[in-house]
Amino acid sequence: MTSDSFLLVDEDTKALNDLKTLMSTLGFKNLHEAESANNAWAMLRLKPYGCVISAWNMEDMSGIALLKILRSDLAFKDLPFFLSDAAFTKVKVVKAGLAGVTGLLVTPFDKNNLKMKMAAVIKTKPEPLFVKEEKTLEKGMDLIEKGRFEEALSMLDDMVNKGETAEYYYNIGYIKTSEGKYTEAIEAFRKATQLDSLFAKAYEGMGKAYQALGQHELAEKCLQKAVDIYMDKENVEDAETVLNEILEISKDSANVFNSLGVLYRKKGDFKKALKNYEKALRIHPEETFILYNVGRLFLDMKDPGKAVEYFEKALIIDPDFREAKQVLDAIELGTI
Repeated sequence: MTSDSFLLVDEDTKALNDLKTLMSTLGFKNLHEAESANNAWAMLRLKPYGCVISAWNMEDMSGIALLKILRSDLAFKDLPFFLSDAAFTKVKVVKAGLAGVTGLLVTPFDKNNLKMKMAAVIKTKPEPLFVKEEKTLEKGMDLIEKGRFEEALSMLDDMVNKGETAEYYYNIGYIKTSEGKYTEAIEAFRKATQLDSLFAKAYEGMGKAYQALGQHELAEKCLQKAVDIYMDKENVEDAETVLNEILEISKDSANVFNSLGVLYRKKGDFKKALKNYEKALRIHPEETFILYNVGRLFLDMKDPGKAVEYFEKALIIDPDFREAKQVLDAIELGTI
C-alpha cells in the first residue's frame, strides 16, 4: 500500500458507500472499506494504509477506541486518522485530541473541506511505517485483491505452514496449557504477542500459564496487559473477567482497583468506580494517573469543582502531566 491509500470505516453500509463514492468523485481512487472497527484493525494488521477515516459512533467498537489502539502501537503512531460525526461536542473534541486524532470531519461531509484535508495527507505523509510487514504477505494480499487466488495461495502456503501467524501460536499455547506444559505454552503465547502486540487472549493465556507455575508477579503483569487491551477496545465484559482473575492473585493491587474504576466508569456505575479508585489511592496515594482518573470520573458526575481538585493534585506531583493540564485548561475555558 502507498501513502495515497485510504481505509474507510463505518458500520452504516449506506454511509460507508456514500463516503466511498464522494472520495472517488474527488479523485481519490485507492479506497478500501471496513464495516466495523474490529474489521479495520484486522485489515491494518495485514498491510499498511496511508490514512483512516472512521465514524465515531459504532456499536462493535467506537472509532475513538480504534484510534487509541492504533496510537498504542508504534507501527501506527503517526498514521493519519480522522474521526467523523454528525455533531462534535466539546467533550468529544477534547477526548479526540487527547487520543491523538489527526482531524475531525463533520457529517454530512463538506466536499471542499474533505478534499483539502485528504490532499494534505497525501502530500505530506511518507510511506507508512509498518514494523511487522512481511513482503510475502503483502504480495499475497495484492494477488487476492486482483482475484488471482491460486497464485496467492501458492505464495502464502510456505508462510502458513511455518505457522507465522499470531493465531497459530496462540492455538499452540492453548494446547500446551491443556497438556500442562506451561513453559512451552508461555513461549508460544509470547510468539503470538510478538506477531500481534495487541493480542489480548495471548497475554491472558500467558498470565494463566505463569500462574500455574507459581510465578504470580509475571502472571499479574500479563493479565493486566490483557485488561488494558480489552479496555482500549471497550470490551468491558472480558476486562472485568480478567480483573477478577488478577484479584485472586493479588488482593491489594492498585492497578486492578484502578482498572476496575475505569471499567465501572465506562459502564456508568460511578459509585463502584469511585470506590475502586479510592482503594487504589489508599495503596498509592500519589500515583498521578489514578488521581487523573478520579478527576475524569468527577467530570462524568458533573462535579467540575471536585475534578479540578484531583487534576491539580496530579500536577503538583508531576508538573509535566500534559493530559491533566489540558483538561484543566479546558475546564477554565468553559469548554467542558
